[in-house]
Amino acid sequence: MLDEFQKIIEEIGPFGRYQIAVYAVINLNDFITTWTLILPVFIGATPDWTCPAASNTFSGLGNSTEYDIQIESGNGNATYWTNDTRLLLNYSVNTCTQDGETCPALHYTSDFTSVVSEWDLICDRKYINDLITTVQMAGVIAGAFVDSQLADTFGRKPVFFLTVLVSCVVGFSSAFSVSWEMFAALRFVSGACAGGLLVVAYNWPMEMIGRKWRSVNGPIGFWQIGIFSLSLFAYYIRNWRHLLITLNVIPLLLLGSWWFLPESPRWLAMHDRLDEAKAVLSRIAINNQKPVPDMSRLAKFVQDEKEKMAGQKRYSYWDLLRTPTMTKNILVIMYIWFTFSAVYYGLSLNVRNLPGDRYVNNILLAAVEIPVSLATICLNNRLGRRPTLVGFMLLAGLATFSVFFVELAGKSSELETLTTALALVGKAGVSAAWYAGYLHTAEIFPTVIRNIGSGTAAIGGRFGGVAAPQLVALSSVSKMAPYIAFGVLGITSALLGLLLPETNNRPLPESLPPWGWCRKGRDPYEEVAMAHNDKDVDTSEAVYEKNRDIPC
Repeated sequence: MLDEFQKIIEEIGPFGRYQIAVYAVINLNDFITTWTLILPVFIGATPDWTCPAASNTFSGLGNSTEYDIQIESGNGNATYWTNDTRLLLNYSVNTCTQDGETCPALHYTSDFTSVVSEWDLICDRKYINDLITTVQMAGVIAGAFVDSQLADTFGRKPVFFLTVLVSCVVGFSSAFSVSWEMFAALRFVSGACAGGLLVVAYNWPMEMIGRKWRSVNGPIGFWQIGIFSLSLFAYYIRNWRHLLITLNVIPLLLLGSWWFLPESPRWLAMHDRLDEAKAVLSRIAINNQKPVPDMSRLAKFVQDEKEKMAGQKRYSYWDLLRTPTMTKNILVIMYIWFTFSAVYYGLSLNVRNLPGDRYVNNILLAAVEIPVSLATICLNNRLGRRPTLVGFMLLAGLATFSVFFVELAGKSSELETLTTALALVGKAGVSAAWYAGYLHTAEIFPTVIRNIGSGTAAIGGRFGGVAAPQLVALSSVSKMAPYIAFGVLGITSALLGLLLPETNNRPLPESLPPWGWCRKGRDPYEEVAMAHNDKDVDTSEAVYEKNRDIPC
């Protein structure tokens, strides 16, 4: 049933050309978030390096990086040129000392720079590179929490633009970091800005479009294009400091849209700024070439909503654990969301371990997301939520785990193309499963705790993002280790997904059942909310009364 505000939205155009334009401009923030979250693929890349053999003497030569070095492939000889002297020295490529440390005359030979070459994050300092990325992903958790609270208090628009500005300033400043500790601290703030934008930019346009069009919010945006552009920038700008400066100056152009983007009319109305809310709704109607509706209903809507909120029971995270089935659902969902993020970002960051060109591979990993995002919209309705989620998650798990069998057969060098293809299939699978998971997760929880349930699932996902760099770091043990981890996560998530209820074309529970951990027989939540195909089934609290007094 539509409330009065939604009825007004339907009358002025549920997703007219004005909302489409607003939606597109808001989603330009995808460039900031993708550039921030996927950037470690390039600025954290490890260049090749050489170390002179211990038998060489360097008296009078000084630091080897002062000289031009011509390197042949593999360990062997390097020709060091000085102004008037040519010395033939033995060298090793990408090799640490016997103590696991860097050699005293280290020289980087790749055609790009990164934080690795800046602060010698190799050998016994190799872990620092993945630690920086982990700190960045931890910032995403903090930013999502802080920005969501700020946006509810001060409005979507000012918080959005403030976050964009802070992201650009901090990202620009990080290009002038003098130590990896300083750089990691600034990356935490950049990650926080990305996490905040992900939340605000999702909710803001949602409050201006009709209900049936909300499914486009998320799958359709500029995320993949952002990854494409990042790869191109990184290809042409090989200096990591220059790349950071470029990627944080361009988004400043988004600040110019302040005068175009309106504040959420729903937020304005609920904060007693009715005149501003009416002005925004009238602006939408005029730009959509629709008649301006009667706005007197807006005041009544606000009054009714506030009365409803005042008389409504407040729920907490504990209510997710009311019954065994609800507890099972939230635990399974949190694990699946952990897998979504860990495997998605893990495969994205693990591009450094894929054979072939990392710039091309990064583009391919983003390109495979486009067709599966569209396929998910169709399959969700045709096959159902659970089969779509489980099927794509199983595909991701099997594809990534299969890389292990390629290595086990000793064919990894011969079948490099197959390894890349399996990684691409895995990325496509987890992307599609994540798209399906958004809708399935929201439909599983009763209406009164739907936001709490979805938020809890997202928390699991953000911790998966924190774990992703450490899973990639397993490549220092074995290059196959990350793929084994991704495969195990994907397969187990698919199997656990079978425990979730199907929600397609089934009545959604509106209210919560009573606490039922001691109740015998079938769980009332499972019995009433999910087991029936009858659309007229009553999911109100009264249905559960018959089970309330059943003894333990």
